[in-house]
Amino acid sequence: MIDLASLKLLNGRAFGSTDKDHVFAVLLQRLCLEPVLGASEAIELADRGVAHHMTLLNGFSTNSDRFYTHSPSEPILVMGSFDILYNTSWQPDRLGQVLNTLSRDLCGAGLIEKDVLGELGARTLLLIARDFAARLYSSRGARNLLNPVPLLDFLHTLFGRHTFTYSDRMKFDNFGVAHVNFTHWISTRDSIPEKPAL
Repeated sequence: MIDLASLKLLNGRAFGSTDKDHVFAVLLQRLCLEPVLGASEAIELADRGVAHHMTLLNGFSTNSDRFYTHSPSEPILVMGSFDILYNTSWQPDRLGQVLNTLSRDLCGAGLIEKDVLGELGARTLLLIARDFAARLYSSRGARNLLNPVPLLDFLHTLFGRHTFTYSDRMKFDNFGVAHVNFTHWISTRDSIPEKPAL
C-alpha cells in the first residue's frame, strides 16, 4: 500500500528531488503547504497537483477566477511521502536536496505561503527532528514512522544530547514514559477552542 501511495503522489514517475511538482506533492502531505494563488506559476503548480499528485480541488471563487485546493489528511499518503523522502539507499542526501528545492524554488520564488513569520520553518524543523528520532526504532535499518518516539529522544534529536545541564536532564526524566506520535501537520477550518467542551 505504501508503494502504491508513493506512486500516486508522483504520478507513476521516478522521484526528482529538484522537480518542484514532486517536492510540492511530497511535502504537501506532511507540512501542510499552501500555494500563493496570486502568482501564475503557483496556480499552475496547484493545478498540476490536482491533476497528477493527489491534491483535492475544494471549490472556486464566486466569480470563478480562482480555485481552492487542499491536501487530504490521509495516513497512507503521509507514509508514501515518508517513504519517498527517507527510505532510499541510492540517494542518501535526498532530504537535503528536497529542502533546498523547497527553500529556493518554492518559498524563495514566492510560490508557497510561509504563514506567520517562521511557522513553516518551525513545522519543518519539528517534523524532521521527529523523523530522525524515529530512525532508532526500526527493526530493519530504515526509518519507521509508525512507532511512537520517546519524548526525550525527540528533544535530544532536536536540541542535541549535550544541550541540557545535568539538573535539566533530571527534570526531563519525569517525561521518561512520554512519547510523541505526530507524522504530519494539517490545517483546520475552525480554531481550536480555548476551553474543551465537556
